[in-house]
Amino acid sequence: MIITTTWKHNFTNYDNLKAVNQAQFQHLKIFQPLATKKIRFQLNNLYDETPLVISHMEIYDQASHKVSVTLDNKSSFQIEPRLLQWSDWIDIDLPSNTFLSVDITSPKVEIHSVGLTISNDLVKTKINHPQMPKYFFGISAIQVQTEQTYEKIAFFGDSLTNQGNFSAPLSKDLEQNFHIMTGNFGISGNRLLHQGNSTSQWSTSFGEAGFTRFDHMLANFQPNIVIFMEGINDLLHPGTGTPISELPTSQAVITAIHLLKAKCKKHDATFVPMTITPAYGNMNDGVPGWNEKKNNYA
Repeated sequence: MIITTTWKHNFTNYDNLKAVNQAQFQHLKIFQPLATKKIRFQLNNLYDETPLVISHMEIYDQASHKVSVTLDNKSSFQIEPRLLQWSDWIDIDLPSNTFLSVDITSPKVEIHSVGLTISNDLVKTKINHPQMPKYFFGISAIQVQTEQTYEKIAFFGDSLTNQGNFSAPLSKDLEQNFHIMTGNFGISGNRLLHQGNSTSQWSTSFGEAGFTRFDHMLANFQPNIVIFMEGINDLLHPGTGTPISELPTSQAVITAIHLLKAKCKKHDATFVPMTITPAYGNMNDGVPGWNEKKNNYA
């Protein structure tokens, strides 16, 4: 059998969120493009200093046949701080192109290792408003056992990728109609050349610099294609809560993107860079993110 990743969503450190799991229960629906009889879950506690205690976790499909998820053959378990762990392989008869329901019961209310989406195309929470942020914890990837290999596309970038308004419907189309698996490696607020460094309450969640975390993505996900869209926050953040000294030149950004292309070539992956979006008129914490001084410097 071949192990295939059917869903991957980047987590980051939302240390400013104090009650992600206020109900001590989370219900998710995650799109699964492939039929399988074996499935496992990546359990994520990378950014917390205390264990993620999971009292019970179960999965079920549209037929509502519920199956417990275990770790080391235990239905109640915990993920130690700063770690990722894979659950045991779980037996389930899962059809293709369906939403898998996942229920997690946990007494832990304050959780910082969290994923974010706005789109409802790939992952659904109890909040279904199409423009409202949805935060979720616990599961950052799903793998199944298959009889063949599938091409993989990584979407890498900032909030425009992370929140899924373009990447999620495209991913679903690629998975459902072309049997190409995808992974979302976007982080809202992420910059290409610097880690999060801002007076904003969201600063920690902006994450590691894209240029360095790109290596982790290539090594771990091993994509065939990388769709890359990042760099706008490198221009907008300096001077709006981030030191203006961190404003890069246009040549620095261009050079970094060319180096990422070279990294992809070493991994036999095709690099597809997308245009940096327009910056004029952007407001960041009430301060204009772009001005003539920045324009002249860049």
